[in-house]
Amino acid sequence: MKNIKLTIQYDGTRYQGWQKPGKKGNSNTISGKLTEVISRITDEETTLFAGAKTDTNVHADAQIVNFKTNTTLSALKLKQELNHYLPQDIAIISAEEVSERFHASLNAQTITYLYRVNCAPVADVFTRKYKYHLPDTLDFNAMQHASEQLLGRHDFKHFSSGKTKKSTEKDLLSIEIFNGFHIPKDLLLKCEQPSDADFLFLLKGNDFLHQMPLYLTETLLEIGLGSRNASSIPLIFSGEDTVSKRCPSHGLFLHEITY
Repeated sequence: MKNIKLTIQYDGTRYQGWQKPGKKGNSNTISGKLTEVISRITDEETTLFAGAKTDTNVHADAQIVNFKTNTTLSALKLKQELNHYLPQDIAIISAEEVSERFHASLNAQTITYLYRVNCAPVADVFTRKYKYHLPDTLDFNAMQHASEQLLGRHDFKHFSSGKTKKSTEKDLLSIEIFNGFHIPKDLLLKCEQPSDADFLFLLKGNDFLHQMPLYLTETLLEIGLGSRNASSIPLIFSGEDTVSKRCPSHGLFLHEITY
């Protein structure tokens, strides 16, 4: 039996996330579409394992997935067939046969998320599905200074939604904030030009709780707007203060997973 590893890119705008809880009603999800096409090609029932389970409207530059199959098709042929039958907002960037021990859900060492914000007076109609439009002035230095308090190993349960039986202690390895013409070219959307109205947040950790990137980014944005003080971050960790809300999900991208 082959173990196939896929690197996938997708626009999450019209999907209800990677997968919905439970087994029913999973057709309008990324995993549902992918499972349907793989089963069609291989004539097998397929179980997918993903590096991260993205939510509704969240996009991916490089989601990692693996599945087991008895197909005689090569990895290259599988990639070609999948890209032929998948909808155009889901693309297989690469496919390879890997060791049977590889498991996308269990072996990840780091996960990186990217969040895009646009502060122009009027939203760009061509990028509005991929950026949070916040027509206001942000204090870059205040956000950068505050981000340092989030780094390291902490209990991030108050920066997440939903209950989990797993540990809520995570290692947040880095937060990089870019503005305007300082945004690296390889992190720009294909259809955009550098603009001083744009901010980009790059968050890297060993793992993330449910919606944790959205709560972390919103907290930094509130500090950048002056509606929250950086001194509230330790109070949120301790439960003495709360995060007020989370960023809209359409500005979030699953950017990279390393193994």
